[in-house]
Amino acid sequence: MNTTDLNGETLDGILKRLRRIEGQVRGLQKMVEEGRPCEEVLTQMTATKKAMESASTLILQEFLTLCAADIAKGDNQKPAQIAAMLRKFAG
Repeated sequence: MNTTDLNGETLDGILKRLRRIEGQVRGLQKMVEEGRPCEEVLTQMTATKKAMESASTLILQEFLTLCAADIAKGDNQKPAQIAAMLRKFAG
């Protein structure tokens, strides 16, 4: 599956999250350059990490949905692909 296989709404949601993450990372760089307190930087890093996890979850959900449809059509290779993806996601 490629990101071009994602439905438009899901793709838009992922891109929106990634743009927000990009802004968060730029903000983190600025915070470090300015010498902001470590607690503030770590709080922002945690928020950025959660945003990445949210974007990853959207992609994984769509991947599983598309794989389920392929399995229903008789594709016997999809369960192995699902297992590999889940290992990556959980790792």
